[in-house]
Amino acid sequence: MVFTSLLTLFAISSLAPSQTPSPTPSPTAVPAEGPAALPAPSPDAPTLVLEADAHFAQRSVGAIDEVANRHEIDAAIDLYRKARISSPGDVEILAKLMRALHFRGAYTGASLEEKKAIFEEGRKLGQVTVDRLEAEARTAPALSRIEALRLVKGAPALYLWTAGHLGEWGLVRGKFAAARSGVAGKLRDLAQTVIDLDPVYEGAAGYRLLGRLHSEAPKIPFITGWVSHGKGVEYLRRAYEKAPDHPVTLYFLAEAILDHEPAKKEEALGFLERCANHTPRPDAALEDARYSRLAQKQLGELRSAS
Repeated sequence: MVFTSLLTLFAISSLAPSQTPSPTPSPTAVPAEGPAALPAPSPDAPTLVLEADAHFAQRSVGAIDEVANRHEIDAAIDLYRKARISSPGDVEILAKLMRALHFRGAYTGASLEEKKAIFEEGRKLGQVTVDRLEAEARTAPALSRIEALRLVKGAPALYLWTAGHLGEWGLVRGKFAAARSGVAGKLRDLAQTVIDLDPVYEGAAGYRLLGRLHSEAPKIPFITGWVSHGKGVEYLRRAYEKAPDHPVTLYFLAEAILDHEPAKKEEALGFLERCANHTPRPDAALEDARYSRLAQKQLGELRSAS
């Protein structure tokens, strides 16, 4: 994910009043009794999140050729949206919604137009909240920006998934168009914030994202002149040091070495071998399987060319 979205405001419509006036009960009317007469209580946010998490955990069940069935992830997204209605300021819930939306766009065979809408929504949802947290952090008394952000539960996930949606949004627009619109600089800053908040979060995801960005982003004068292929390899090596078994890091590092340090081809092949033979993590089976297949394909092409 190199350039890893339309702000959909979730309209909260109250129950519409009946269009027909209710008749005035007669003095002899017997009021309804029992639970059926009472409105069903709305689930609270924690309950909705637990249900959503359960559906999200099943997101890869029934996948065919690395394409997930949409039923479980759509159910998770719906429940996360409802949880946000119950707790609209909860950053952790928003991050979980963005994570689910990202999977929906990346792993369910979504069309190009669907991807554009999904990643546009996720990008803007994340950016609005990132902007709010940044403003609050600037005014936090006696705390640095990062110290203030560390007090926000779910902040590393928010910044990571905002980057994830921004990157995918950039991919559907094209690398150069995205770079010219400032996507690369925003991705860099989001990734650095993830590192500053928690350098080992999600298998050193901040370093992995920053390394991939430097390794793959086009270098355009006055726009992305800061891009450094050398830094790309360096950051990916840091991600590897902190989480040596993460399959995505193994794949990204192998590609970066092949592209920018070709004299170290044998080292890259070793990383590809490990990625290709990696046992998928139970909580990321479909995601890991994709990178395992990519590594196998890369190895086959390299061997055929030898």
